[in-house]
Formats: sequence, C-alpha cells, structure tokens
Amino acid sequence: MHKLLNIPFLILTFSLIIGIVFGYYTSINLSLAIISQTIIVIGLAISWWHAKKTFRSSYTFSVFVIITFIFFGIILVQIHHPKNSSNHYTNLSPKEYHETPVTIRFYIKERLKPTSYYEKYIITVQSIENKNVTGNLLLQIPKNSIQQAFITGESYITYTQISPIPKPLNPNQFDYAHYLSKQYIFHKVTTDHSQLIHTNTSVFSIYRIAAFIRTDINQKLTNYHFNQKQLSIINALLLGQRQQIDNETFADYRDAGAIHILAVSGLHVGILLIILNLILKPLNRFRKNGKIIKTIIIILLLWCFAIMAGLSPSVLRAVTMFSFIAIGMHIRSKTSIYNALTVSMFILLCMRPLLLFSVGFQLSYLAVFTIVWIQPSFVKLYSPKFYIDRILWETFTVTIAAQLGLLPITLFYFHQFPLLFFIANLIIIPVLGIILGFGILVIVLAEVQILPNWIAASFGTCIDAMNTIVHWVSKQEDFLLTEIPFSWRMLVIGYILIISLIFMFKKFKPKSIIAVIVSIVFLLVNLIYEKQQNIEKEELIIFHNQRNTTLGILQNQYLTIYSKDSVSTISKKFLLNGYLIENNSRFTVNKKLNNIYNYKEKTILIIDSMGIYNIKKLHADVVILTNSPKIHLNRVIETLQPKQIIADGSNYKSYLDQWELTCTQKKVPFHRTDKKGAYIFK
Repeated sequence: MHKLLNIPFLILTFSLIIGIVFGYYTSINLSLAIISQTIIVIGLAISWWHAKKTFRSSYTFSVFVIITFIFFGIILVQIHHPKNSSNHYTNLSPKEYHETPVTIRFYIKERLKPTSYYEKYIITVQSIENKNVTGNLLLQIPKNSIQQAFITGESYITYTQISPIPKPLNPNQFDYAHYLSKQYIFHKVTTDHSQLIHTNTSVFSIYRIAAFIRTDINQKLTNYHFNQKQLSIINALLLGQRQQIDNETFADYRDAGAIHILAVSGLHVGILLIILNLILKPLNRFRKNGKIIKTIIIILLLWCFAIMAGLSPSVLRAVTMFSFIAIGMHIRSKTSIYNALTVSMFILLCMRPLLLFSVGFQLSYLAVFTIVWIQPSFVKLYSPKFYIDRILWETFTVTIAAQLGLLPITLFYFHQFPLLFFIANLIIIPVLGIILGFGILVIVLAEVQILPNWIAASFGTCIDAMNTIVHWVSKQEDFLLTEIPFSWRMLVIGYILIISLIFMFKKFKPKSIIAVIVSIVFLLVNLIYEKQQNIEKEELIIFHNQRNTTLGILQNQYLTIYSKDSVSTISKKFLLNGYLIENNSRFTVNKKLNNIYNYKEKTILIIDSMGIYNIKKLHADVVILTNSPKIHLNRVIETLQPKQIIADGSNYKSYLDQWELTCTQKKVPFHRTDKKGAYIFK
C-alpha cells in the first residue's frame, strides 16, 4: 500500500466530502453502495498488485483509491442515518406514533436555547407504547408551565402526540425543520410540565456528568453576587451554555461581529491551547519524553475542558481539531498543522458525516485554515518594537486573516457584515485569554470554596467592561451592513477571487495577476446577470399570515404589500426580510387590500368575512378566501367558476377542512397556506 501514502491526505478527505454530499443529495440504496464499494476495492487490490509487480507508478491505483473514498462517504451517510435502523421510531406504523397521542418514555439529551414561548430540549426516545425504539425528538414546553430546567439524563414519561416539525410557510424563511433534520431530528412533541412524569431513573452518560458539573459550578457561583447577565456570560464563555443570554446581549455581540466569543468553539480552545502550552513549557527541558508528556497533558486538559463545557457539537469539534493541532505543534512544522486539520476533519466526518453541512463546522475549519495560511504573510508587513505593539499587531492580522477567509460564507449565510468587527476583536481577543484563564481560576476557587469576594467582583467587572465595549460597537449602526444579497454563485466566485488575491500577494507572478483579473470579470458578469434576473422577475404572492391577510406584488425589484390591516414592523421582518434579500428587492409601500385584482390576464377575487361575491357579470379565475367568510362554497364555485381557490392563514381550521373537501369533490384546485405555504403567481 506504499502508493496510497503518496496520495495527499487532503485529496482523500476531499473525496470523502464528495461522497458525503453525493450520498446526502441522492437516495442510493445502502446495499447497492456496499456492493459497488466491494467491486471497487477488488479493482483497487488488482491495480495495487499490478503496480507492485511491474515496479511502476499506477495512476489507475490512485483513481481507484479516490473512488473508494467517495463510496466510503456515500456509505457513511447511509449507515449513520437513523431511519435505516429497524428500531427507529419512524419505522413503526404511522398510527402508532403520528396520528394519535401515545405514551412516550424518554430521557433528556440536551437543552437548547429557548424561544419567546417555549423551553426546548432534544430528547432520546426509549419506548413508544411500551415498544423499545430509538431516535431523537424536539421537546417543547410552554414557558408558563415550566418550573425549572431539566437535568441531562433524567428519564420521563408523557402522553402526547408526535408531530412533524413545521416547515416555513413563506418564501425564503429559515427552515428549522431542515436544520434539525441534519441532526437526525424529524419530529417534535409539545407538552406541559405537569404532563411529564419523572420515572426516578436516569441514563448514565458523560453528558449527564457534564451537566452535574455545570449545575454544581453555577450553584457555587451564585454565592458570590454575580448578576444574571454576568452569570449568563460566564456560562457561555466557560461552560458552553448560551441558553441564559438575553436577546439584547445576544444581538449586541452579533451586530458587533463578536458572536463567536459567546460560543465555546475554536477560538476559546485555541486560546486555551496557547495558555497550556506556555504554562507547561518547562516540561520541554526534560530531554527524555518531555515534549511528549507535555502534549499528552495538554490533550487531556483540553478534553477535561470539553466535558466541563458540555460536550456540545461545537466543543467536540474544536477540541478534536486542536488536539491534532497540539500534535502538529509537537512535530513543529507548518505542514503538520495542515495535516492535523485534515485528519481531525476526516475523523469527525467519519463519526458524524452530516457535520459537513453544519455552519459552525464550516466556519471553524475555514477560520483556522485561513489563519494558518494567510496570517504569517500579513504579520511580516510590520515589525513592532514593543511587546504591546506586537500583541496588537498579531491580533489584528489574525482577525483580518480570519474575516477574509470567512467573508463570503458569512455573507452567504447571514447577509450582514459589521465594518467595525476589528475594533471589538482587537480590544477583546488580546484579553480573552486573560478572561478565560481568570474565569477558570474563579471556577476552581469557587468549587473548593476559597474564592475571595474581591476576585469574584473583579471578574464580574471584567465581564461588564467587555459587554460595554461590545454594546458600544453594536450601536454604531452606520457601520453595520445588513440585508446583503449573496447567492451561491457569489460564494464560489468570492472564494476564487480571495484565493487568487492571496496567491498574488504571496508571489507576484503573471499567472496570479491573470487569475485575479479573470475572477473579477466573472464577479462582474455574475452581478450583471443576477441584477437582470431580479429586474425581470415579477410575481404575486399570497403570504401565510394568521392575523392579517397579506398580498404582495414584486415588480422591478420593488415589493408592494396589500393587506387588510397595516403590517407591523415585526411582521414585515418575519414575512419579508428573507424574500427581499433573496430577490435583491426593496419594500415600497403598504396599501389597503382591495376585493378585486387583475394580474397577468387573471381576475383575482378576495372574499373576506363579509362574504360578498355575487357581482354581476364577474368571472373570477382565482378566488382567495380570508377571515373565515360564512359562504356556501358549492354556490361560489357554480357562480364564479374559478380555476383556483386559495385560503390563507386568517381562516378557521374547521372551515379550511370543509372547503378542502368541497373542492376535492368539485375537482377544483384548492391551496391552503397553513399546509402548503404561500401561493405564488409567476
């Protein structure tokens, strides 16, 4: 297998990624994939034997290796998919878990960030109607019924209905169901606290141990007069729990471009690695195995921190990545760090292939890779004379390198960019290591109950100062660019341009200049193409809005809204923001809803609660039913002879069910937005 070692591990990992993408977006049968993989492995063995026999390099062998890893990625996706397990709850008869309430026994796996209305948890199902099953569900508990947070690993029984997680009903809204499906969560249960029966049993796991450690730490910290905001930041920075952070603080960090500070991830683990490396540096003096012992201790301490921080996916990802980087630092070569990144990515994807589609996973690896690749070149541009200058310059170059590598993907996912991001990062990141070290010291002293009050107060003051800086930066609204349209084509071209610019910056050659020019030309052509596409796009939309009938007409990148009542600012953001960004359009005006519209040679009649529709000589192509009109739909169909009937979210569900049945009998197409989402006339 000597030839396999000549194939860069990066290519093998890239082949695995191709296989995972292919396996996710296609429905290849697992048995077929395994048979194909077996045939390919046989071909691989034959090509290796032939190359060994003839003493020649074989490109055929390399091709077979790449194809092997592609199919390995496909098989991984299928093997890890829980629905392929016969014990998964979705393989029960639908009536046993979906259409009626059932008795569910489960244990708490993870607490999620709550919404305005619900506390949310991920739960692992143990049995349904006394049938042993597997699988995870989303548990929602109304806030007015919840008494206290549940402990990870605790087991409960409830009697409720398992229902699908709703998909977005308006165009370009965040698809929470799709997001959870990548974590193999496909359904939810909603129940009051009073309907949960504790079984007095628990499931032993390392997650439960981590939860007890965090609970104990929080109980000890409450004795030292930390206010709620300070405790929420401590939990986020050191314990990996952001659930207690209030919306205002979260928005401040997001708008300041410092949200990564609140999530225990690569930044925190990387800083911790640097701190541990400095503290344990004296071990290097031992000639025999000193460096190896130091590396082992660092890795053990990193994983202890991971357990304390709750072993969330982002923490596991970061600690795995930096464990390999610690090994790479021991080897002391730049190539070894690249290899460490690649190996850690390969292992993580083998364990959880759908991590590839996690935004956090993508951001972490891109940030670290660009820092390792670009920052050394940036830092050479200036040679500071003083220690503080050097720290600030290195922090600035790290921040610029990371932001440059993340710019296209952050615009693609979040459609905003804080121009003052470097101010918050330049001030906070150099002292974040001190805050983390200080915080760990505070936690250790609090745990052994010897924490002086003045140290606790000093740490609280540091957190308040950090919050104040972030709040000030976030309020400089003129420097926060929002609602930036950025398509997948722009994402690809953006990275091609950035890579070309970096190569030109590193080595000023004619080829690199040509690559930059070609990238810019592609960027301009794509901008013109997308601009023209958006200008030509015209459509009428009946939005799903439960409280207010809302109709929109898009023309020349301007959206006009017609509604029964004026649309509130919150409703506009919820209904329209994603749609406007996707179409690079602007909201113009909110007009009063009429009863009749003519659009592209179609007559659209809106029948509201007044139920008036019998207008002489009127033929309606489309009828929109709103606000639960008391009408006889058979008569409406006979009188108006519509080709399409639409009922929006302002109608009673009982009315919708009856109208749907009537339209089915009359063979008239019926669209209800509460099930099918917004209706769009192209």
